[in-house]
Amino acid sequence: MTKYKILLVDDHQILLEGTSQLLSSQELFEVAGTASTGAEAIDKLKANDYNILVTDYELPDLKGIDIVKVAKSVLPEMKIIVLSMHDDPAVIRELLRENIDGFVLKNDPHSSLVHALDKVTSGKKFFSDEIAEILAQQFNEPEKQSELSPREEEILKLIARDFSTKQIAEILFISEKTVETHRKNILRKTGESTVVGMVNYAHNKKII
Repeated sequence: MTKYKILLVDDHQILLEGTSQLLSSQELFEVAGTASTGAEAIDKLKANDYNILVTDYELPDLKGIDIVKVAKSVLPEMKIIVLSMHDDPAVIRELLRENIDGFVLKNDPHSSLVHALDKVTSGKKFFSDEIAEILAQQFNEPEKQSELSPREEEILKLIARDFSTKQIAEILFISEKTVETHRKNILRKTGESTVVGMVNYAHNKKII
């Protein structure tokens, strides 16, 4: 029996190993590759022929959206499931615009991911109950400013204290590129275009 080959991407080793064991125990699926960074995932996508990508949204060096775009470009027929802690409507809309096949939250039961795989390999879409509810609420509403994630609030606090990108990266043990990505997301979510605007937003929202 030919199995569907999965590339699994997550920067948390315990989750990576646990999810890999779960999926490999299924009759129709095989975890043919794993990656813990966006760069590693992209290299494997370009070098191998996978059927399914299961990727986290938040990685040390890249966003899941960046990996999704590469996957769609390199392997157009690949099915893509995002497995993430993010339930931000703006993030969900962003991923939907890239035509992902499924979205499962990390706090969902394991059966949700298995169900998602069954659905997407039969040509259907799958969104966990909480994501489906968010989509239903957002369907006829205009796009709103989304709330900042805990990491974005953390970075905004450091920006307000006049720390440089390099200093923030050193304090939080992340790359400067990741800090810049968070900064862009903060600007987008707050609707501001300057550091002063971001700081005023932080004061108004009692973040600082």
